[in-house]
Amino acid sequence: ALGLLGGPVHAQFLSPGGVTSGFQGQAYSFGKRFEVRSLRQWAVPLAAVLPAGRFSFDAGAYFASTTRELRDGTALTVAGLTDTQVRGAVVIGQDAAVVTMLVNLPTGASRLTPSEYAVLSAASSSFLAFPVNAYGSGPSVTAGLATAVSTGSWNLGIAGSVRYSGAFTPISDPEGDFSYRAGFEGRLRLGVDRLIGSSRLSFGMTYSNFSNDEFSRGTGVTGVYRPGARFIGEMSYAGAGGPVTLVGYAWDYLRLAGDSAGTEVPNRENVLNVGTTALVPLSRTISWEPTAEFRLTNPEVGKAILVELISGFRIRATRRLTVVPAFRIDLGRLEEPSLGHPIRGFGVSVFVRESF
Repeated sequence: ALGLLGGPVHAQFLSPGGVTSGFQGQAYSFGKRFEVRSLRQWAVPLAAVLPAGRFSFDAGAYFASTTRELRDGTALTVAGLTDTQVRGAVVIGQDAAVVTMLVNLPTGASRLTPSEYAVLSAASSSFLAFPVNAYGSGPSVTAGLATAVSTGSWNLGIAGSVRYSGAFTPISDPEGDFSYRAGFEGRLRLGVDRLIGSSRLSFGMTYSNFSNDEFSRGTGVTGVYRPGARFIGEMSYAGAGGPVTLVGYAWDYLRLAGDSAGTEVPNRENVLNVGTTALVPLSRTISWEPTAEFRLTNPEVGKAILVELISGFRIRATRRLTVVPAFRIDLGRLEEPSLGHPIRGFGVSVFVRESF
């Protein structure tokens, strides 16, 4: 969490109360020489935020269905509830600081068959960015602290968090259950922003590091895996041109290679995303929000590019009810060492939020 000065503390750090639901659907198809013909997912978000003075409580989960179809025509669908996240936050004193505690409840997928696990693994890509990229990750508790100060014309925010995870069983088969316990995660985020005339310029950097993960299969020997550190750099520039608000943004996600028992695992990944969006008022209660994004990924082997075009609308149906429908198309290409595969995608979504 990153809060920046410029308004009351409660308004900065604590979200307004309300409930949100809706529908998201996303599908991708791949070229004829790729083993996977298509990946499809639809998801229904369920979220609620309840502020209470200096305190705020929120909870959220998805019901999702993911289908992977292979080139030979076989298909498998995995559907169910994801993990549920429950969070509490409290603002401390008058110094623009907030303490958060988040609990991940293991209501999502576990004890999957290897085939089901392969379906969910295919949808976990940071590059394709499905609505739900993880159905379940076991129980965990995350504690965080964020604060912000003003330094001349710049606002500076800093936030840190630590996550402790319990063991869970993602895969179960006749050869023995696969048990996994993620290690401690520490995360630090820094951010700055400032006003330039009537525009706002923002920069951010997030760093995550992990202790050893532990895993075992049946009664086999326990193993360890050390995830690589992760970095996320962000920037954005928002300004107005008459009644239209324009935003340009970019982020870069870098995951360093992990290692298992001292041997490097070739899973280094870099994802770069550049985009622009606009807020165009069409009437007193309706605005149009077109977005264009370009995404490039460079994993350990190969690379891929994707262009996304999104047309959304923000409709204020009543004083408290907001409806946000959107349509999206994707065009891209996946390059393997000796083959190239076109990527085609489309998506639809609608969110409904009732504020209180």
